[in-house]
Amino acid sequence: MVFTGPVREDIGVHSRRAVLRLAVRAGFATAAALALAGCDALRRTPVEPAAADPLSGLATATAVLVGRYEATLAAQPGLAARLAPILDDHRAHLAALTTDIAGPSPTAGTPAPRPSVPVQPAAALAALATAEKSAVTAAADACLAAPAWRAPLLGSIAASRAAHVELLS
Repeated sequence: MVFTGPVREDIGVHSRRAVLRLAVRAGFATAAALALAGCDALRRTPVEPAAADPLSGLATATAVLVGRYEATLAAQPGLAARLAPILDDHRAHLAALTTDIAGPSPTAGTPAPRPSVPVQPAAALAALATAEKSAVTAAADACLAAPAWRAPLLGSIAASRAAHVELLS
């Protein structure tokens, strides 16, 4: 027995053009949803804040050393010719460290207390020499612990501080 009847071919069958239109519309809808949601929709894990740079401690110590020289120059103006070039070096070191760290200045927003300065010029120089010796050690330790790309900067700072010790002696 043969069954004959009208065959409807349009049920469940779509033309290629209709499928292509549907795909393009879905693509545009997805792009619009991502644009409205922003880049956060693509992240799978939350971004954690970056850890503090290992050189931030050295930069802070350099800022304290700059403050010590400034206080000594304010209390002992007769030592300006001897100490001003060294102070300029430390300011340059601080600027270089701050630039390398690419963060806020270690002294931003927090005024450092002024250190006490001995009354006698020789004692003031001895106090600066002691501070410089500690600074040499800190810079050398930072140089040895830092990645190789930071070694030229830190080695230069350590060498400069060693020269300062000799100038103050």
